[in-house]
Amino acid sequence: MQPERSSVVAFHAPKPGSAEPRRIEAADPRAEGRRRVVLLARDRIVIARCVAGVFMHIAMPPEAYSGVVLRLRALEDGVFQYEVGLAHRDPDLSVTLQQAQDDSEIRAEWRLWANFLGLPTLVEREEGLPEPDAPRLGAVAITEGQPRRRGKTITARRPRFLTRRKVGEASLARPCERTREMFPGSKLDR
Repeated sequence: MQPERSSVVAFHAPKPGSAEPRRIEAADPRAEGRRRVVLLARDRIVIARCVAGVFMHIAMPPEAYSGVVLRLRALEDGVFQYEVGLAHRDPDLSVTLQQAQDDSEIRAEWRLWANFLGLPTLVEREEGLPEPDAPRLGAVAITEGQPRRRGKTITARRPRFLTRRKVGEASLARPCERTREMFPGSKLDR
């Protein structure tokens, strides 16, 4: 009996402009040969496997998945392994996209896969409970606002369009004479 390999064939996430589908072969304990093939494209995800002599294709849109999840797994020898995958309500339909031991490389792949498939980025802090990596309002991530370029000290004192204006001198102002008529026939008591 051969030992079961649980590793995923490492494919890098596609570039944001490319439209070609990606093929991943992954371990599947329920499938014959313990392998399945996953085709990933922008508009669909197809899982092909053979179970009990029946060859099947399961095609779904990327919107059927809740997001691209980043997991941290600890192995027996104390080495941590990062894993990027597609999270689905049904664990049989969840797909592992890539595994690595380098934190910086896997974070870049995680963001690229989320961008390619148009799905939100999720983090699994507790086993089986993926959650958004940033607070969200619907499909929009809520972030802290960026400070203005000039800093808050100048904008707190004066509005931006008034920062170049100079304050006028009181000696140059002429008093208004209210005794004369502005227009012929106008009344001063209005």
